[in-house]
Amino acid sequence: MLQAHFPRKILFGEGALDFLATLDVKRVVMCVDELFHRHNPSVFARIDAIWKEKGVASRMFFGEGSEPTLDFVKKSSVHLREHQPDLIVAIGGGSILDAVKVMEVYYEHPDITDEKLMDRFHLPPLRRKARFVAIPTTSGTGSEVTPIGVLYVPSDNPQSPLVKKGIADYQLIPDYVILDPKFTVSLPPAVTGSTAIDAFVHCIEAYVCNKPKNVFSDSHALEGMRKVVTFLPRVMEDPGNEALRAELQIAATMGGLALANRGSGASHGAGKQLTSLCHIAHGVSVAMMLEAVVRTNARTCLAEYATIARFLGVDEEDDARALEGLLAIWNGLLDFLRFPRKIGDLGVSRREFLEKLESLTENALNDAAMKSNPIALNHEEVRGLFCSLAD
Repeated sequence: MLQAHFPRKILFGEGALDFLATLDVKRVVMCVDELFHRHNPSVFARIDAIWKEKGVASRMFFGEGSEPTLDFVKKSSVHLREHQPDLIVAIGGGSILDAVKVMEVYYEHPDITDEKLMDRFHLPPLRRKARFVAIPTTSGTGSEVTPIGVLYVPSDNPQSPLVKKGIADYQLIPDYVILDPKFTVSLPPAVTGSTAIDAFVHCIEAYVCNKPKNVFSDSHALEGMRKVVTFLPRVMEDPGNEALRAELQIAATMGGLALANRGSGASHGAGKQLTSLCHIAHGVSVAMMLEAVVRTNARTCLAEYATIARFLGVDEEDDARALEGLLAIWNGLLDFLRFPRKIGDLGVSRREFLEKLESLTENALNDAAMKSNPIALNHEEVRGLFCSLAD
């Protein structure tokens, strides 16, 4: 049986924010990225005007300011329990959206155990108290349409006291998504690049993952990759161009739809672990792993990578040569962005890397994203992925 999961509605373009005025709502809580709030006062003036016109009682609070922790989510869910909203609005990048998804769980089930929270796709009933609106301000994570909230959670490993875990359930997909490219114009270049690259990795991993092919998502994956390759360099050169920003915003949501309806893979499962070595943007961490993962996975899905390559314009009939063309496009994009490629580029010493290599490997093997990789990788293969970064 084939299935697909989507939000109730996606609103795109200028004026999309006015959709809020159509909702029957009495009490709202908004979790907002503080930097976006600071640089976009007109957006919040419009939102405040909508709530005032409708007589809505609203409360706003800011996100953690970094990638969210489970502890922050637990503490912040008090805003929901105290205000008892019938509408929850998340405004920010993937970190904000992911955090609010899990806050909603604590709103409905304040006594839920960590074990039950981590039981993927088996959360108790949600969306009984409030509807959920996601307003992304970055173009990359696709969290606005995915059933996953990624958080840092405590681990038993002293070398990695916090590890990234994905809380997952289709109930976490927001009801409504508001996309407006002007919300992404204030992004710094580094964030624009890393989030768009994350969207590309979502697309390529979803397209080749081991879950059944899905006609409802595979076309999103292909077109999402094409948009990133085509428009990311142009956005970096003309960051104020809303028409170009719109293409990346659509690519990000396409990547999220592909991810939501298939899965990710070893680039995510292993890449997440690099954050235990140093502070590194999520998009950069998964990008660093991608080439080694693609070359490993090509043992079984070379034809799929060749299909992607040809969709992106590689004119090669031989699948192996098409794969090299795909990787040339990918590496050209990373060169343009001046992304780090090796552990040394992160300022991490070889000694420190080797000391944490086993921990990195074990955490990657235990990451849920590894389950949908097209090849079931063993300990030595995952270790080899990390070692490719030390050459």
